[in-house]
Amino acid sequence: MPPADYFSRQHAHNPSETARRMWFYVRSVGWCACSPDHDATRESLYDYRLQYIIRGSGQVRQNDRVFPASAGSVVFLDMRQEYPCVASSQDPWEILWVHIGGRQCADYFQLLQSDEFPVCITENSGKIKKLFMRLYELIASQTPDCEVRASHCIAGILTELVADRILKGDDALSLAPSVYPDAVRAGIDFMENHFHERLTLETIAQHIALSPFHYARVFKRATSMSVMTRLLHTRIAQAKIMLSETDLSVRDIAERCGFVDQGYFGKQFKRCEEVTPSEFRALRKSTQSE
Repeated sequence: MPPADYFSRQHAHNPSETARRMWFYVRSVGWCACSPDHDATRESLYDYRLQYIIRGSGQVRQNDRVFPASAGSVVFLDMRQEYPCVASSQDPWEILWVHIGGRQCADYFQLLQSDEFPVCITENSGKIKKLFMRLYELIASQTPDCEVRASHCIAGILTELVADRILKGDDALSLAPSVYPDAVRAGIDFMENHFHERLTLETIAQHIALSPFHYARVFKRATSMSVMTRLLHTRIAQAKIMLSETDLSVRDIAERCGFVDQGYFGKQFKRCEEVTPSEFRALRKSTQSE
């Protein structure tokens, strides 16, 4: 168990192809007792982050809104957006966190309306804390069964959050079978599996068997972004992983992520992340060495 006072422990995990294809999967886990006013804005790499507050308090800032979070709360973030998490100066929080992926993450994120309300206050905090602790132990130990058991824990956390909302009679919670229409989900899956290829709106729409014009309208209506913007976000997310976890050159990463050339990749990366790919890599290495 980590020591008292201020500390930070984290464990990275490289998910297998089976985990990526079939389950919820873990990229990294951490356990942190934060110093006053600790700001976790820089920890923005993987698609989604779940965070459990063991003790203390802090706040999540989204645009011009501030969401307080205290012991027993769960924070659910889409890490492709900027959500600064700041510990209280008077009672800084101790947290367990996990960066997760998986095809159902976006569905749960929308189902729980976490884009509008990133902090979940739940009656099931004891059960959820045990699941977070188990996740941390699994990734730290790297047992042969850790991936399938970690997926079970993540599903358990998300299930508890949804069930809690249902029992509270939350009429705003939509229980449609799929948050995205089938055509939109199929297109997202296709982009995530073929992001390294030279994709266009036409090739994606052809895979779905719809006209490009019609598919563009359906996709924008469901996701509030264009097909090509979503493809760009997918490529940038993959590039961030490669910059963080490999020694590949920026040119090679650009090529492997489907960009036409290194210059265009660098321009789009800086537009999305406000730093160049090389600066991002240097920042990640600096963060990991702390």
